[in-house]
Amino acid sequence: MVAEQQPLASFFCPISMVLMTDPVSCCDGNTYERSSIETWLQLHPSSPLTGACLPSKQLVPNFALRSAIQEWKEQHA
Repeated sequence: MVAEQQPLASFFCPISMVLMTDPVSCCDGNTYERSSIETWLQLHPSSPLTGACLPSKQLVPNFALRSAIQEWKEQHA
């Protein structure tokens, strides 16, 4: 019996701990699930991981990670 391969830790949102479907990069240098970080930023002016004050709340889509997650999901469906 072969053990099922688990997704990489980087595929999970560090806020919600769910497998990301819409990963975005934040100005703190980390990647989050869009809905999780948008909710966080509505309530906090700081990074959820470092606590540092964020100079911007701009989010940038992480297309490379989204593609890697989608590929993993297709291979393990």
